Amino acid sequence: MVVLLFVMVCGMYIFSICLKQISTSSTSEFLNIGVIQKPCPEPNIEPWEIPYVHYPNPKTFSRAECACNPVRYFAIMSMQRSGSGWFETLLNNHTNISSNGEVFSVKVRRTNVSTIVDTLDKVYNLDWFTSASKNECTAAVGLKWMLN
Repeated sequence: MVVLLFVMVCGMYIFSICLKQISTSSTSEFLNIGVIQKPCPEPNIEPWEIPYVHYPNPKTFSRAECACNPVRYFAIMSMQRSGSGWFETLLNNHTNISSNGEVFSVKVRRTNVSTIVDTLDKVYNLDWFTSASKNECTAAVGLKWMLN
């Protein structure tokens, strides 16, 4: 008898909650959500290409109207005297491609994993300022890594 009474009370409670949700007048203020940034439209990117695309949010400047343009990242891995400097010059001649050179030539930037990750974050978030930095509409950004 006690179990039946308990089930009836719980059922009435659940039923009253359902009636509150169905009602036409909603006065819930905790659901007042403001849109901070408009979402980007669905890009025309192939599914296999998604891991190679990101939308950087630089700390030093605003990408303005190019915020929804995806940026691809790359790394030129080569050995010395192989023509990688010439190839990098060709890439840098393009307006929307930034190849930032050999960022790990300085020993401090490659001392441990955290400094390497910090350097890569700066490069790929367009916060790395070199002569290769073009504009906020950069479509590809990368670096050169020389293997000895």
